Amino acid sequence: PLSDAPPLAPGGNDTPLNLWAATRSRAPRPRLTRHTAAVKALAWCPHRPHLLASGGGTADRHIRFWNTQNGKCVKEVDTKSQVCAIKWSTTYKDEIISSHGYSQNQLALWQYPKMNKITELNGHSARVLHLALSPDGETVASAAGDETLRFWKVFERTGCVGGAMDRSGARASKSASPANAKAKRSIREVNLR
Repeated sequence: PLSDAPPLAPGGNDTPLNLWAATRSRAPRPRLTRHTAAVKALAWCPHRPHLLASGGGTADRHIRFWNTQNGKCVKEVDTKSQVCAIKWSTTYKDEIISSHGYSQNQLALWQYPKMNKITELNGHSARVLHLALSPDGETVASAAGDETLRFWKVFERTGCVGGAMDRSGARASKSASPANAKAKRSIREVNLR
């Protein structure tokens, strides 16, 4: 039913993030006010229905995680760079990838909830504005202001038959991590000029 649907969470240049019920309510439910710059990166967790990740602009630089049932910020991390886009992994239940603009122009792979940075993915020379996840959940496409698309094999399934995996054991060593070993460079670049 519509009453079970997650709320709508529009971002924008005004810093508060308002959650709107999927019903005909005219008033927003919790108002999430911790960001200090534009909120243009939003991602619902596919494994936890009431967990929303949001990313702040240049003056904010934080990724924040919200419990949308009570409006509380449950975790935040300063990324040291403008947050442009966020995607949760559908393969690994506790991993999230973010794209950045000023000053890093990179992608970063994080392990939630500790928000340990697993790896950084470099290759773009301008703001990485958009991210898209492939239907199989293994490849991330990034589009940037440098007019390139890059494809990264980030969430490669290693021994997974189906459903989300917990790769916590594989993440003990950075060098052994599939994401660290294979996604350091994009697997394909498309120049749009």
